[in-house]
Amino acid sequence: MGYPSFIARRLAQSRSHNRFVSFITLFAVIGLAIGTAALLITVSILNGFQQQISENVSNFTANIEIRGFEDVSLPDYQAAMSKILSQKNVRSVSPFVAHEAMIRVHRSHAVDAPSTDGLLLKGLMQKYDNSSIRREIVSGKYDLSNQGSMSPLLIGAKLARKLQVSVGDTVFIFGVEGIPSPLNPPRVLSFVITGIYETGMSEYDDIYGYTNLTSAAYLFNIPPGSVTGFDVMVDDLGTVSTTAHDLELKLGYPYYPRTMYQMYRNLFAWIELQKKPIPIVIALIIIVAAFNVVGTLLMIVIEKMNAVGILKTLGATRGAITRIFLLQGAFIGAAGTLIGSGLAYTMLELQKRYSLIHIPGSVYFMNTIPVSMRAADFFLIGGIAFVLSLLASYLPARTASGFDPLESVRYF
Repeated sequence: MGYPSFIARRLAQSRSHNRFVSFITLFAVIGLAIGTAALLITVSILNGFQQQISENVSNFTANIEIRGFEDVSLPDYQAAMSKILSQKNVRSVSPFVAHEAMIRVHRSHAVDAPSTDGLLLKGLMQKYDNSSIRREIVSGKYDLSNQGSMSPLLIGAKLARKLQVSVGDTVFIFGVEGIPSPLNPPRVLSFVITGIYETGMSEYDDIYGYTNLTSAAYLFNIPPGSVTGFDVMVDDLGTVSTTAHDLELKLGYPYYPRTMYQMYRNLFAWIELQKKPIPIVIALIIIVAAFNVVGTLLMIVIEKMNAVGILKTLGATRGAITRIFLLQGAFIGAAGTLIGSGLAYTMLELQKRYSLIHIPGSVYFMNTIPVSMRAADFFLIGGIAFVLSLLASYLPARTASGFDPLESVRYF
């Protein structure tokens, strides 16, 4: 260990500092810690939003949705499924029949709740279903088989609360196609609610209903053996766009594949928009904190002017004096970075484990603030904070090394 390191360590451990200088040093460390923690928390929450929304959208809908061009029905779904499954990167495929409908609840007495609402009814084949609905059931069970003479229905928790219905209740669904009239009467089927799901994305819990493929096909007058689309799940989301393009070429007209990033472009664009400016704004906190290091070290330099003079009288070079005060700045930077990183990790871990902060699901598509901590973010942001502190230390260090030793020891 060289003598600059030894002297810097002794200065850091010294209890003879002026109290005001000690307070400024502590203030610089705390400022850098708060700036580091704020940036780490912000980036981790934004990463959590992106990851959670991507997972919710992927699980709830599909990585790739294939529909007919201009929503025409697609015949011979078995042959189409074979072609889709033969495509590289495709993990599973689920045929479906989906269309807008009206759901109506028959009430024997007046209640303070609407009896009619809109619904996007989706008919699935239970053995092929690759969505996460079966894992999101909060009441009843996942069962798409007919219940006697009635068809099954799974609805979202938000819609169930709005209509004031529960598992076992009977509802009627009207297949809406065009403008209803005596010449175009809507088809009607009675359904029994077999399960209620809740994804945490309340916008979807209010819209989607699920039944079996046969009931939906009858309700929307879809020919036997035909479907309105396919939900495709892939092995690697990173190549989902390429897979969709290859499927479009393989299947041809009228098949029209779209990725989840295309279907929910506005949602993912919103996330990217949030990620761009916020880290830049928050990073200014670290820059301001780094400049606090300049003021702190200048105060230390002024207080230790006589010590600098003695060292130079004893033969210390300008480079050695510079290294002593650079090490002082490195100590402040390291302490602030480590404390800030530890504070950020503790707060994020508490939120991750106990969901302390809740947000409105109708706005953010989830009920609690999501967190995704990445080691790379901690190393990158911590490294930037430390380097900025070190750079901010250079000016005071060079100032100290330029003192005239005779002038420095005059006040000893």
